[in-house]
Amino acid sequence: MTTAPESLRAETARRARLGLLLACFALLLTPLALLADKAVVPLVLATAAAGGLLLGTPALPWRIVDRPLALCLGLLTGWCLIASAWSFDAADAAKLAARIGLLLFALLYLTGLTRFLDAAQRRRVALGFCLGFAATLLLVVVELAFQSPLLTLLRGPLAGDYATYSRLNRGISALAVLTWPLALLAWQQQRRAVALALPPAVLALTLFSESSASMVALAAGLLAAALAAWSRGAARLVLVLAIAGALFAAPLVVEVVQQADLERSRIIPETGQYRLHIWSVVSERFSERPIFGWGFDSSPALPAGDAQPFRTGGKIIPSHPHNGGLQILVELGLIGGLMTLGLLAVVAGRIDRLAPAQRSAAAAMTVTLLGIACTAYGIWQSHWLSVIGAAAAIFVALLPAPEEASSVPPPRS
Repeated sequence: MTTAPESLRAETARRARLGLLLACFALLLTPLALLADKAVVPLVLATAAAGGLLLGTPALPWRIVDRPLALCLGLLTGWCLIASAWSFDAADAAKLAARIGLLLFALLYLTGLTRFLDAAQRRRVALGFCLGFAATLLLVVVELAFQSPLLTLLRGPLAGDYATYSRLNRGISALAVLTWPLALLAWQQQRRAVALALPPAVLALTLFSESSASMVALAAGLLAAALAAWSRGAARLVLVLAIAGALFAAPLVVEVVQQADLERSRIIPETGQYRLHIWSVVSERFSERPIFGWGFDSSPALPAGDAQPFRTGGKIIPSHPHNGGLQILVELGLIGGLMTLGLLAVVAGRIDRLAPAQRSAAAAMTVTLLGIACTAYGIWQSHWLSVIGAAAAIFVALLPAPEEASSVPPPRS
């Protein structure tokens, strides 16, 4: 028969192992996002599964996940599955929707696991994250300075400087997002100068890369951090404008650019003109089926003609529209857009409850994420969703431990 002290010791040992597991996860996350971005997906899934197995019954999913967020994710996943029925390839779309739903719930579960960490375990996670971030920052500097020697060794040579530097884009995007949890950690440890200098330093680094999306998004994040630090009302306004703009602003931006005759202006770089052209075509398709959309994962096959004026031989719409909000609207319609709005509103509500410094960093990270999502990646790319969810898990893990970290966290209502 197991005595109470033995049971307590076993529980403490399991939580200590969870802390070590999440510290290893934090250490590996940023380097993998740079060197092997697709490996972030199995890293997330393996960490979530191993953490659940380590803790056992107390970590059953329905006990630790954020229930309103889980409900929103369930509704959105269900609509993705339904919308697969009228996609161009219904079977493949349904399979992708199921995989994306599983990944999203794994990310939510991973974030829930962080609630079991006490102060000492959170320090261990923080150390792993700092080491991984610093190593990745150093690698990016070396890759930019010497024309990507490590990535060339790992993936082979590519023709042209742009092709070489663009390999760094996903890693630089991850750095831009993960800058904010690290800045918050420095602030909480009373290293205010480091906290204030880190985001501008990473922004300066993006100027030497080809990741214009990360550069613009991180600059917007800096502005959001400054505004959110002003007051709670300002933070709310930042989140409302960022979320609404990310989901619904693309068609309006296209219309304004067309009316101002800026589509071919030298003010806008070629990559920006290319994206605006894609958004224009996709906005037209959305206007044709605004309620239900064209079907989940239908973007690459949307009718758009065969010619486009920027890249000879290239499709008008590549594998995605380079705008997550517009992709959701054209594929899932206004129904999917409103479901996504509800999901992000719940996230904004969680951010609103945080202490001022935490709220400012969370708002800045949200704006940075949304900025990249609206200019760079396909919204269903699993590596990108994994970076988003992993950043959220790291952010929560670096918050101060609850007063009674040794007790089993109650279910969230």
